[in-house]
Amino acid sequence: MADRTPSYQAIAGRLRAAIRRGDLAPGARMPSVRRLAQMEEVSAPTAEHALRLLEAGGLVVARPRSGFYVAADKLAEPLASPTVSTARPVTLTANVHALFAQARSPELVALGAASPSAEWLPDKALARSLLGANRRLSSSALAYSVPPGRLDLRGQIARRAARWGLHIAPDQIIVTHGQSQAMRLALQATCRRGDVVAIESPCYFGTLMHLRSLGLRAIEVPTHPRTGMDLAALEQILRKHRISAVVSIPTANNPLGFTMSIADKRTLVGLLDHAGVPLIEDDVYGDLSAGKPRAPACKAFDESGNVLYCTSVSKTMAPGWRIGWIAPGHRFDAVLEARVEASLAGTPLLEAGLADMFSSGDYDRHLRRFCQRIKDSVRTISSRIAATWPAGTRLCVPDDGFLLWVELPAHVDALALCHAAAGDGISVGPGAMFCPDGTRYAHHVRINCAQPTTPKLLAALDRIGILAAAQA
Repeated sequence: MADRTPSYQAIAGRLRAAIRRGDLAPGARMPSVRRLAQMEEVSAPTAEHALRLLEAGGLVVARPRSGFYVAADKLAEPLASPTVSTARPVTLTANVHALFAQARSPELVALGAASPSAEWLPDKALARSLLGANRRLSSSALAYSVPPGRLDLRGQIARRAARWGLHIAPDQIIVTHGQSQAMRLALQATCRRGDVVAIESPCYFGTLMHLRSLGLRAIEVPTHPRTGMDLAALEQILRKHRISAVVSIPTANNPLGFTMSIADKRTLVGLLDHAGVPLIEDDVYGDLSAGKPRAPACKAFDESGNVLYCTSVSKTMAPGWRIGWIAPGHRFDAVLEARVEASLAGTPLLEAGLADMFSSGDYDRHLRRFCQRIKDSVRTISSRIAATWPAGTRLCVPDDGFLLWVELPAHVDALALCHAAAGDGISVGPGAMFCPDGTRYAHHVRINCAQPTTPKLLAALDRIGILAAAQA
């Protein structure tokens, strides 16, 4: 005989159906715990369990000392970035260093740094892969892994890439110390001090830090939070300025969250190929496509070798392993030389362990769970923000990845908001750190959703809303 559905699940199912039919409108107050318990003839804990189940699914939100409410309708999207027609040096650093200093605190509610929760990483599978790799390599595990890196790993990378349309040979791949080194090598191979690089606006602060340290100037391309870089604006910039490279995160963008359409990716590759300007593609979030086929990278449409493709497993599996790779096209020799100069060798045990994670299927199994968790978390956090942050807040829920770009009312000072939140043990990424000189996005924040939506995290979101409302 089949087990009977638990009471709290049955109650949640009825309420869920009422919400979806429209019987309970967005913003409507749900029955109180006591009232729901009376209506359903169950205990108060059972009634609360049902409401919490709906909260975890993003259908309702809990407001402190007020009760549960049907999640609000989707917020308006943030506005597209403005046009900035001049190339400028990158000067920001202080906000970035402060964010990393906060991230060292284990008690922090880490909504700022774009790093997945350790609870969601495949620690047991990683341990198995290392043990297996250590047995397989024996004493050679103690030796150097000379660039371009272990062939077994490069072979696995090439096989995986072929599944989504990128056909590269293992000898076209260079293993790096994480995504950051891959991006830096790409910039070194294409640019010289004083050159101008076209970037998305807003732009990932890690890219800005590379530009600053290499003495490069940035020109910002207007970018829409839903569709990505304005290609017509980019074409105008290419006509008016001498651009040495274009840097883009076209899939699950950081910080905006958009994924460019396949048509726009093809157009971007063709436009830059015609102009003779290399595209440096950051695809570190490319594997985070929940419940659908992986989005192809721009590199999949590169027929001339003009795209330098960079990625890693830092955002999907093991941030601390520091393993990335670059497929630099016809600039392979220049990148390989720079890789050797940057660090003579890699770590064979970790490279072999990652190859085993790929070949065993453990990485794909982890991705399926990880992406579903991210999808649920993004939905819950978005609904919470919609319900508890000040009127006028704008938010674009991404199709891929785990980052939210939130535009607050214009008179909210996001930097002051982040400082106040830090005093309450909450880390938030202020929008100004995604601008070359920190002069724009003063009322924007970036939120990391790659973590469980615990009561502590939801309370932290509510606290940010209260702090923002006090300014508003």
